[in-house]
Amino acid sequence: MATASMLANRRQKNLVILGGVTLLMVLLAVVAVYQRAAALAPQFEPRALFPGIAGQLSGLSEIEVTNKAGTLHIRPMDGRWVVVERDNYPADPAQIRLAGEGLRDLQVVEAKTSRADWLNYLGLGAPPQGDATQMKLTAGGTVLADVLIGQSQGTPDALGRTSMYVRKPNENQSWLARGYLVPKAGAADWLDKTAIVIQRDRVKGAVVDPADGPSYTLSRDSKEAMDFKMVDLPRGRELSFEGSPDGVAGAIVGFAYQDVAKADTINFMNAPSSVFNTFDGLNITVRVATKGMERWATISADATNPMVQGEADMINARNNGWAYRIDEMKANQIVATRETLLRPMGGG
Repeated sequence: MATASMLANRRQKNLVILGGVTLLMVLLAVVAVYQRAAALAPQFEPRALFPGIAGQLSGLSEIEVTNKAGTLHIRPMDGRWVVVERDNYPADPAQIRLAGEGLRDLQVVEAKTSRADWLNYLGLGAPPQGDATQMKLTAGGTVLADVLIGQSQGTPDALGRTSMYVRKPNENQSWLARGYLVPKAGAADWLDKTAIVIQRDRVKGAVVDPADGPSYTLSRDSKEAMDFKMVDLPRGRELSFEGSPDGVAGAIVGFAYQDVAKADTINFMNAPSSVFNTFDGLNITVRVATKGMERWATISADATNPMVQGEADMINARNNGWAYRIDEMKANQIVATRETLLRPMGGG
């Protein structure tokens, strides 16, 4: 009886082992089939969305950008690029270069949906109804590239390339593309932001004529001095803190703006102003006006030192006739009232 039981157990053990080996063989066969199918399947090779445009970018004559807000045309005029919809204000040359190089190097890496009713989910609905940004590059009468750019996907890779959904305007086929292209749809993105560039170490001070209260003067004795002082500090008053004049006196540094317009479309009569002066004799006048809910500024310059007369002339040539929309904080900083820099009366 014991011998029969041992034989039965051995047969059962052998059957379990045989079953396990059979299952393993089946799994290996399945893996082999999948591997072979993957090897035989056609592989999508990343490719340029607009092959061959590299040699034509030197003849670029227009960049057209359209989104829900409207259309911008950036064109060369009198030796420089301008934004047509902003009264031919100078465009940023770096953005022109980036647009051309971005479309030149843009690669499609994966085919996506070609269903027209699914394109909106990728942000590829054509403007002005859809959410896509359309960029078109033209050389003479030849369209070099025309693309709808939708949602971005994921984060930039190790090379800084961004993935985004794209399609050509006359095609429903969408693609996942990869490259350095960053769609710029706002006018401010294309404007040359170098209206005025002054380094802080040059700034000696400012004479501020605010909308309310008396005028006052801020100054420092040397470039090495960290803080500006109020020259005409009222008797019995103190600064709110030692560096309170610094933001006002240095407001010309890093001057930034959101939009431009012709200066004669805004009323600058009796507008508050600040005259910023440098250690080397350059005076820069900034006037700040209000139009509706917006704040606008003009810039002009004069020189008390012949050595900087050329710089003053360039500033005037660059900014004459233009007004710049600035944010509320910057506007309040440029023409701050004297009281905002002082400790309240009776304060501790």
